[in-house]
Amino acid sequence: MNRTLKRVLGLSGSVVLGLAGAVAFASGAQAHHPEIQGITECTPDGGWTVVWQVKDWDSDNGAVGTITEILTDTDFNEGTEIVVGASLPAYDSGDYLEGSQNFSADVDLASITIKGAWNNGFPGERSVTVSAPEGGCTEEPPAEPEPEYEFGGGSDCVGVYVWADNYNPDALAEFTFAPSNGDAVTYTPEVDEGFYEYFYVDSAEEGLSVDIFVGEELVDTIEWYDNELCSYIAVESDCDGLTITLTVPADGEETYFEVYKDGDELAEPYTLAPGETQVVEIPAADEEFWVWYYIETPKDATGGELYWAPCDEETPSPSGTPSAQPQLPTTGSSMTIMIGSAAALIVAAAAIFLIMRRRRAAQDW
Repeated sequence: MNRTLKRVLGLSGSVVLGLAGAVAFASGAQAHHPEIQGITECTPDGGWTVVWQVKDWDSDNGAVGTITEILTDTDFNEGTEIVVGASLPAYDSGDYLEGSQNFSADVDLASITIKGAWNNGFPGERSVTVSAPEGGCTEEPPAEPEPEYEFGGGSDCVGVYVWADNYNPDALAEFTFAPSNGDAVTYTPEVDEGFYEYFYVDSAEEGLSVDIFVGEELVDTIEWYDNELCSYIAVESDCDGLTITLTVPADGEETYFEVYKDGDELAEPYTLAPGETQVVEIPAADEEFWVWYYIETPKDATGGELYWAPCDEETPSPSGTPSAQPQLPTTGSSMTIMIGSAAALIVAAAAIFLIMRRRRAAQDW
């Protein structure tokens, strides 16, 4: 073989070997890359967001990749895990690095390029582009404000009281109190105004229940029950004031009583043993007044209100006509309670709750 041909063949072999080495290196470098997925969704303001999820490529060579450079169209939102220096989670680990970006409605595409280096000496990179959500994004109308409210009720010896309060001035709830006998009452109270009603029991045999509605939804029912403790107190009213007789039956248990005149700072406590009686005189005054009572045994408790007005005055009812003074429902009890207008009873019911709660707090203390 002549020398020229040998030189040509030698040169050709060097080129082939060089190309093979280059292909081998390129193949290894191309294989090493981050896996990137972009998930898009609309935002309430009419724009959209993309959540990037990044992990290592699918390989069993055991090499670990680290992010060396990130190229994006805009900054990541706060709290992103996609940062330079972060290690790429293994492909089959179920984990990934996550970061999100926000875009306005006039942006159609979002792109990202992530470069990395592996501890086996190979570098690699991957670029991904995603489109805005299909169909585009529109601004969502603001959510309608929701009502915030509270309601409740209870019963005493005379009837059932119910109440409701609104707390959100931008969304006031309408309440309806519907008694089992009588007309329903509907009202939409302003914040801090409150809605209170008192419903009398006409007959213990028929009983009484009051349904509470918010809008058209039934949310609670308050039942009246015939509490035997109502027989522990008897009241007489005349021009000289109120005479209140507290009695514990001989077969009863030690009983705690409170008698509290409207305007007094402290309730007058009495503790009576079975068979004992205590008479409490509340003298007449120049103006009408209320006296609250509270009765508690180891097994039960109740409370109520007593009304007195001067003999030369007529207490007007809410309609403007003189108010009748209903009696306690006939239950076999000896108690008769004089009560005033329905409006005053509403206030009284709320005060009873405060007295009972103060008594409970004092016991706990």
